[in-house]
Amino acid sequence: MHTHPASPDISRHKCLIYDGHPSEQLPVVLPLLVDGLEKNWRCLYLGNPEMVQMVDTALVGKGLDTKREVEKGALLLSSDRSHLAGGRFDPQAMIDGLVSLIDTAVDDGFEGLCATGDMRWELGDDRNFDRLLEYEAMLEQVFRDRPLRGICQYHRDVLPARAIRDALVAHRSTYVGAALNSDNLFYMPPELILETVDSERQAKQGEWMCQQIIRVLDAEQRRDRALQDLAELNHDLERRVGERTAELEVAMRQLESFSYSVSHDLRAPLRAIGSFADILAEDFSAALGGEGMSHLERVRGNVRRMGELIEGMLTLSRVVKSELTRVPVDLTELAEEAAREARESDTSRSAEFVIHRGLLALGDRALLRAVLGNLVGNAWKFSSRQERTRIEVGQRGMEGAHPVFYVKDNGAGFDMQYAEKLFAVFQRLHSEEEYPGTGVGLATVQRIIERHGGRIWAVGKPNAGATFFFTLPQP
Repeated sequence: MHTHPASPDISRHKCLIYDGHPSEQLPVVLPLLVDGLEKNWRCLYLGNPEMVQMVDTALVGKGLDTKREVEKGALLLSSDRSHLAGGRFDPQAMIDGLVSLIDTAVDDGFEGLCATGDMRWELGDDRNFDRLLEYEAMLEQVFRDRPLRGICQYHRDVLPARAIRDALVAHRSTYVGAALNSDNLFYMPPELILETVDSERQAKQGEWMCQQIIRVLDAEQRRDRALQDLAELNHDLERRVGERTAELEVAMRQLESFSYSVSHDLRAPLRAIGSFADILAEDFSAALGGEGMSHLERVRGNVRRMGELIEGMLTLSRVVKSELTRVPVDLTELAEEAAREARESDTSRSAEFVIHRGLLALGDRALLRAVLGNLVGNAWKFSSRQERTRIEVGQRGMEGAHPVFYVKDNGAGFDMQYAEKLFAVFQRLHSEEEYPGTGVGLATVQRIIERHGGRIWAVGKPNAGATFFFTLPQP
């Protein structure tokens, strides 16, 4: 006799219970066959011809040369039903045939037999399922004694209900769909199922059921202990998160105060530099000459840019610190307002604004005005080189409970590999000469959106426009 000890963890004798298309067996059956072939087990699949073809095709899709595996005897794809003598199913005859297959596989140099098949095809008529429990109990003994790995497949809506019941009783490990339950509480060992003396069988079954009840109670106690440990862990975690949050809030307030102070304190010396530069330009232009005036204009230009950066920092600081007043806000109205301001900034441009109706959100009206002003203003700026500017503001579906809004343009766009820089302070993807700006606007927009509990992201392509998406609570 060829012996092979049973696995100490998950039984090698499993069943699969599914209720859909036969292809639902593939996520369970394919790994069994692929692993068996890789580890030098002879692999058998038994089913109707359509199922056999389906499994063959799926194995090929996994990169296996099934024709070669069949030729060398490693893979058996079978629709044989010769074990059904006159249509009747004989458990002992089936077991004898299976033992012969296992022993032959070992004699041929394989580790053992890896078998799976459809029980409807294997047993045939509904009447044959009367002996299913007997067969599965006998089969369990074979799994214990010989190198056999396998999965018996049961289609819940095709087989008699008692077949599913018996499958649960006879298998220690069960798949329900693709999920494996490695400890089936309905399972009974084969010696109880096959016992013939009623009094002894009843005593053993009673003992077994007591053991099962104890297992359930132990599992519940373990679960309760785990829940208690989890509650204690969560409590400790909440305490530590609270402490870290308080520390972070203090650090943020200090950083905001520092940012505000620096920005505010820089204004005075910067104004002085600007004033003296203006005096030089007005009163000493002749003495400076052309080259000197050119240098002076560069100084004055950088003073103006520094002033814009400082103003941007102050705006960003105010956005972070300001209290939110949440009210229903008509984003359509704010977008139209931003569009009017854009048109008035350059009446010579040919432009089309498409603003959807009924764009509603819950938030701080002043801050959301800044969001639309920045996004529409950006779209206007970066589409300035188009023959005809087109800017669209609308809504596209939901993200959870939050509507997704967008501002889309047909302008310069950007390379997606640099998308993470869009919302960083002072980061720009285009030069100042191409498109003026400070790199603070989108950072401000992101802070506002995040303070409202939403998120913002962008999609673009160089010279093909950009779309900024953002979510906000709905009123």
